[in-house]
Amino acid sequence: MFVITINKKKLTQIVAIAACVVAAGAVVLGVKNFITKDEATFSSSKKTKLSTTQQMIEYIAEKGHSADIQTAQVTEVVIPKKFDENFEGFNEKIKQTDGMSLEKYKGDKVSKWTFEIIDYNGSDVKANAVLLLKKEKLIGAYILEQPDGIAKPMTAQKAENKENAKENTN
Repeated sequence: MFVITINKKKLTQIVAIAACVVAAGAVVLGVKNFITKDEATFSSSKKTKLSTTQQMIEYIAEKGHSADIQTAQVTEVVIPKKFDENFEGFNEKIKQTDGMSLEKYKGDKVSKWTFEIIDYNGSDVKANAVLLLKKEKLIGAYILEQPDGIAKPMTAQKAENKENAKENTN
């Protein structure tokens, strides 16, 4: 049998050390949660791997749009090495879609997939969903309105817009 004797001074030191360890752990967890929260905001763009057109259609559907798989077109494009003012504005729209950015892909060749959106905001405006992929990894997504060529973030449609679209088709 072991007997440990601790006086009041030693007990106070042990409690102080334990409190410091707990406080340090709390700080580490807080920083980890803060970073993880930030990563969660951008997680879909960092982890979205799209290897089939069906997966691309499903991603577009997650954003609240219906795309026609029959209209799929793919081309290879090069992200400019230097962003001018217009491309910076375009990249800002990309950032509004799951926090993606084309910054680290400057000068890279990427696949540009285009799909016609069937139910774009219930209006007569035609639009395409555009997905930019680098080795099957989604690096950018946006909506391109036709015929004006206006790029918009691919954000989820509001429920009221979808209801209006349904009413307009009936």
